[in-house]
Amino acid sequence: MNKTILTIPTYWTWPAGEQRYPDDGIFDHPTPLDSEGTLGRTLESLKYLKSDSFEVLVITATVNSLLNDAVEKRVEELITPYKKEYPITLFSHSDLLLVRKYLENKRIDPSLINLNEYATIRNCQLIGSMLLGADLIAAIDDDEVVPEDFLFKANDYAGTIRHNKRIDGIGGVYLDKKGDYRVKEPYDARTASNLFRKKLALMNDEFARYMEYPDRIVESAIALGGNMIFTKELFMNVPFDPGITRGEDIDYLMNSRLFGYNWFFDRELSITHLPPKPSDFQKVQISSYSKLQQDVIRFMYQREKLAHSQHSPDLIPLNAEDFGYYPGAFLKDDLDMHALAALTDLRPPGLSETFFPKAEILIEKAKDRAGMVDDFFTFVTEWKKIMEVLSGSKELKEKMRSKL
Repeated sequence: MNKTILTIPTYWTWPAGEQRYPDDGIFDHPTPLDSEGTLGRTLESLKYLKSDSFEVLVITATVNSLLNDAVEKRVEELITPYKKEYPITLFSHSDLLLVRKYLENKRIDPSLINLNEYATIRNCQLIGSMLLGADLIAAIDDDEVVPEDFLFKANDYAGTIRHNKRIDGIGGVYLDKKGDYRVKEPYDARTASNLFRKKLALMNDEFARYMEYPDRIVESAIALGGNMIFTKELFMNVPFDPGITRGEDIDYLMNSRLFGYNWFFDRELSITHLPPKPSDFQKVQISSYSKLQQDVIRFMYQREKLAHSQHSPDLIPLNAEDFGYYPGAFLKDDLDMHALAALTDLRPPGLSETFFPKAEILIEKAKDRAGMVDDFFTFVTEWKKIMEVLSGSKELKEKMRSKL
């Protein structure tokens, strides 16, 4: 079995009832500092994994840097009881500072690596795992539990050849507490004409293609961040895109394929997803309209990536049809029309235009953001340098391993 690093990002916020700040980061359900959260439940499930060739790396992220020290201490307390069960350590803000200092000394921009947003946190998963000597990375989230054969299945196909294609990345399935892979659809998801109203139905249809496929493993257009497997060849060469604030998992799959790496879906590679109920404050932050805005921005940005691939000799030319029902339907020419209608029709009354600009303005902002897609391809070049430089640091590697 490949040496597998099982990575778990965990997100933390202020204690219940404490003051928030306008510049706080936004995550779907960060754990209040004064609560138990869901991480312990995830760590407990790892005790039963049938493998002795894995190590666990927990990545700590906070909504505000003022919480960094307290969260590092709190998560260290949570993982300590499990050190007798399996090798486990943290990649926290203090580790980030060491990595950034090392990069700065090598004249590489240290700000490229941070723990501020989903995509950059995922990149720290890749960096921390590489420093621990990973051959394979299995990424899950802190609101999941895994079956005892999870790591065996993660290793079944990784790096093998299927239909003359090397399997570089693997996506697995989320099951709910009832064992169902389908997400709950709004009442009108199957009858609506607008793509954004149909989104969850399209997601279910895309997953159904893989779950009902005759073979266990099939080439994929979709992956979920809490159940992704990365080979070393892949994570050393392809990063998550820091320009993506939502949907960084599917975007990573797209980036991989643009650079010639292949993703497959394994219907037997499952986790159970048990997300906590968000607080009233979090419900405001992650409202459906806020998510809609972020979806419009990311799909326009990703559509531009595909357009870019048509005339770049360094990329595999791809188009919307290569990405199935989802996200493929959102990467076509009619995206603008559907976005304008959804943003207009679904906008709640009384929203602040400072944070929730009107539909036409939001679409212009999205187009401006899409025009910056070259930044990502420049970052890919820097990523390869970053991983090469860090992989040569005996000091950083020994530091990480000494904490296990």
